Amino acid sequence: MKKEFNKIYIVSTNDNIEKIAKKYNQNPTKILILNSLTPNMIKKGQILIIDN
Repeated sequence: MKKEFNKIYIVSTNDNIEKIAKKYNQNPTKILILNSLTPNMIKKGQILIIDN
């Protein structure tokens, strides 16, 4: 049985949710919901969960 794990991403300077979503080919809203965030809550050094 193959197990898949979510990825994590550490937010860098000048990152925004659209850039992060594009990097992982994800929907920005999906990332925000998965992390219980709003776009203005993204801060440098924050750890985000990225769904597979």
